[in-house]
Amino acid sequence: MTPLTSGVFHWLNFINEHMYKIVLNSNNQLQDAVATIGNFDGLHLGHQQLLQKLNIIASANNYKRILITFESLPQEYFCDIKGELRRSRLSLLRDKYFILKEKNLVDELIIIHFNSNIAKMSYDIFIEQILKSQLNIKHVVVGHDFRFGNLGLGNINSFAKHGVSSTEFAEYCLDNERISSSMLRQLASENKLFELHQYLGRNLHYTSRVIRGNQLGRTLGVPTINLSLGRNKPALWGIYTAYVYIDNIKYKAVASIGRNPTICDNGGYKLEAHLLDIDLDLYGKIARVELLSFLRNELKFANIDELISQMQQDLINTRKYFKM
Repeated sequence: MTPLTSGVFHWLNFINEHMYKIVLNSNNQLQDAVATIGNFDGLHLGHQQLLQKLNIIASANNYKRILITFESLPQEYFCDIKGELRRSRLSLLRDKYFILKEKNLVDELIIIHFNSNIAKMSYDIFIEQILKSQLNIKHVVVGHDFRFGNLGLGNINSFAKHGVSSTEFAEYCLDNERISSSMLRQLASENKLFELHQYLGRNLHYTSRVIRGNQLGRTLGVPTINLSLGRNKPALWGIYTAYVYIDNIKYKAVASIGRNPTICDNGGYKLEAHLLDIDLDLYGKIARVELLSFLRNELKFANIDELISQMQQDLINTRKYFKM
């Protein structure tokens, strides 16, 4: 496993005001590139099969391997300007980075800051100014339903007239079930963690920096680490057993994902975890919280005493899960 260090994004280089690059394979000096473009939320098995196809093309043509994604995701941008609720996330940007790095799927990760300028950009300009001029892309691999550019007018047929060849990746099925991020979000909403594991190829996890919370857990005798989520709503919601990885050390934990309604009705999205029998100063560290099993739904309690009582029961159930 690649160590979860705070220096991950020291490898980040700004290309222009809209785009930056993270180098995953710093030894790669190839100039021409094959790329894929998309949200890649969750980087599930279907995404990984597409990237295997990209790898075959890269090897055959001596191309650099590039994955282009967005932050915020386009759907999130349009929801924000309409004042609508964002859909949930299966992965944060750091999760994408670590999965790509650990599996050696691409050489470079390009992140485009999706804003009004990008939203208004025609697919012709996107191909010429970003794909060709700045990234030297000769070939693209995209899904069968891929759309891009202003109003989604670009598709896989748009590349050829600009001298960029393309490969269409058909949908990927497992046990006759088409794998998609929307399908996985639905499974997550139903807390079907076994099925999620099947289609992701791993347990769902979130990786982010440990930030300071309100210290309430410490005052209640259950100190927690709090992960920075920004405006990203996690796909899972409730109380879970978990593994937490920090500095390449694995800790057993109970994790809470939600809004903490007993304490703050209008709070943002929160992911916090109590490490069993561990109390360390971990602020500023990069942590991965891997969700293992569902314990219960998030609840709003009448008072703090009821919350404390339930937290103690959650700890008992977590220790039973880990047979501690």
